[in-house]
Amino acid sequence: MTHAIAQQPPVVPPHRALGSLDFWRKGVLWLLVASLWLVVIEPAPYELIFCLALLLFLPYGGLRVPIVSLPFVTALVLYNYGGAVGLEGALDDKISVWFTVISFYMAVTGLFYCFLVSTETNARMDILRNAYIAAGVIGSITGILGYFDVAGLAVHWAHSGRATGTFKDPNVFAPFLVPPFIFLAQDLLTGRSRRPILAGFATLIIALGLFLAFSRGAWVNAVGAAVLLVLLTLMFSPSRALRNRVILLSITGSIVLVLGTIAALQIPAVRQLYEIRASLNQSYDVGETGRFGSQIASIPRVLTQPAGMNPRHFRYIYGQDPHNVFLNAFASYGWIGGFTFFTLVIMSFWAGWRALKVPTPWQHHAIAIYCPLVAVLLQGVQIDTDHWRHLYLLLGCMWGLLGATLAYQTAQRQRGQPSAATR
Repeated sequence: MTHAIAQQPPVVPPHRALGSLDFWRKGVLWLLVASLWLVVIEPAPYELIFCLALLLFLPYGGLRVPIVSLPFVTALVLYNYGGAVGLEGALDDKISVWFTVISFYMAVTGLFYCFLVSTETNARMDILRNAYIAAGVIGSITGILGYFDVAGLAVHWAHSGRATGTFKDPNVFAPFLVPPFIFLAQDLLTGRSRRPILAGFATLIIALGLFLAFSRGAWVNAVGAAVLLVLLTLMFSPSRALRNRVILLSITGSIVLVLGTIAALQIPAVRQLYEIRASLNQSYDVGETGRFGSQIASIPRVLTQPAGMNPRHFRYIYGQDPHNVFLNAFASYGWIGGFTFFTLVIMSFWAGWRALKVPTPWQHHAIAIYCPLVAVLLQGVQIDTDHWRHLYLLLGCMWGLLGATLAYQTAQRQRGQPSAATR
């Protein structure tokens, strides 16, 4: 009998079986986020994989709609309704129609991530973070290879003279790298990384890719998110030893990055481009037809046109995009879209703070999402962020984490345990 039992094959848990729905959900979810680095193809692989992810997660309780997400849902519906209203009279303009369709699609992706992480929160957030770090490393490598024209790749991956990777614009490529940089930094600061040497190397690769994009907005984005990460980690660290570790590693990491920047500036081409980009007085910013001049000139029109200028028509009128996501919301989606987007930003700040201040098993995820989210939302004052894939990923995760946190508190109260918020 003992021999017979020993010969029986090991039981494979259903969630690990190769053919199980859960196995394929995890694999496709990882592949979805990991594909974020490749966007030069249209439609990008991300769009195609997202359709597959929807098909896999919609049935059998793969997604849950938390009640607290209703403000998020309502804001996205109203925002896109403003776009539909603004599209009236411009239905023959393919650019305007496509712009509106993309906005709707981005909203759907945000809702997907929100509903996704509200259950199985830690497991799914681990997958998302791991995949995004992989995307950040791969994307950074393409940008670095392009910048240094390895194998003639500059024409593809640094076509503007700055690292762009597979993105069209270095000012979009660089902010895309900030979240994985923060994820890695948090793992190193708090000792969560299982392979700290590998994580440190990946952090340096992403930092170099971000630097070589020479995006001033992304630099501020990264520094702001990193400072916020340190402050929040210190604020919510459970022990003095961990706080001391965070302080020590923050100082060490800052020194390493400064020394790395100094070393990179020893390369003449790098130093020359840095001096140009570091200047606050760029030619395309100043003058009546510059960025700021166009923004000022558009304000009277925005204030007198409740329906807006039609989606994407700001470019037709002023010769360039608004370079301000809040102004773009009013210009493209009218007062409905403009006020809704502004409200969504404020509500998301609140939602994130509400989620991260509660000591849940996923509090570290809430902090890691909140820091780059705050930074990218604030960066919207100098660039159009409304069609950035990673913005909606961060927004969705933040609201989903809030839903999971409130459900956790409710469960704690039902068990007769004191609420985490009141401890």
